[in-house]
Amino acid sequence: MTDALQIFVSGVALGCLYAVLSLGFVVVARASGILNLAQGSFVVLGAYLAYALIHQARLPFWLGVVIAMALVAVFAVALEALVVHRVTDHFVALLVTFGVTIAIGPLVTAIWPGDSLNLDDPWALSVIRVAGIGITARDATLIPITAALLVAFFVFFRFTRIGLSLRATAIDSEAAQAQGVSTRFVYGISWGIAGALGAFGGVVLSTTVGGGVRPGLEVYAFLALPVIILGGLESPLGAVVGGLIIGVVQQYAVSLVPESWGSGFSDVVPYLVMLVILLIRPAGLFGRKEIRRA
Repeated sequence: MTDALQIFVSGVALGCLYAVLSLGFVVVARASGILNLAQGSFVVLGAYLAYALIHQARLPFWLGVVIAMALVAVFAVALEALVVHRVTDHFVALLVTFGVTIAIGPLVTAIWPGDSLNLDDPWALSVIRVAGIGITARDATLIPITAALLVAFFVFFRFTRIGLSLRATAIDSEAAQAQGVSTRFVYGISWGIAGALGAFGGVVLSTTVGGGVRPGLEVYAFLALPVIILGGLESPLGAVVGGLIIGVVQQYAVSLVPESWGSGFSDVVPYLVMLVILLIRPAGLFGRKEIRRA
């Protein structure tokens, strides 16, 4: 029983990380309908900028993280305004954002070389144990942060003027413009939020538990793709629920699947879940179904 609970808790912690990575995709898709594959570049930039601010500028950990998130948010807004906004076709925008992620990775590793740079996070390898169940101090912090993000997204989209403008733009951008909503402003806000979330995800991935700041972090952003397919591309709640489901299922796969199935089978599990959901409910658990007129 204890082992099963341990696997479940580890899965929830992993799911929260997936949820944070997924929310960045969701906020852009909700505003503009674009699947923003530049999210991987935000993850990389957040991790390396945080390292530079904490180690080279000698800033306190959390101050360095907040400034890194702000800088990546500015980069994301500039990317949307100067590059993505000029592209009218969504498929071309998809390719452009993917190209940005491919380009940013080698660039930052050339500036900050090294296989694994120590971020000096406050959690290190500390583990908290309650009733025989262990959880890293990092994950114990990440779980309430994810819950707070979900509440913040709900309040933002439901009760703030900017959030309502973003929802209106997502439903019908031309009608929103007719009502005085600035779509340029809405897109900029959504990309800024995505940039900040990606940077935070990069920092979490680069903690001591995560393995440090290292090349290839952009790949982790793409682990969020099965999550947003499962939960629904434009649903913040779906991102969190989907992340938790994928995280728990993947952790149980690590522990319960026989070794004869292959050592990397657990890495495939999220994509198998994604394929099943695409067959059963293409819009995802919380996605909106498109109504096609004959």
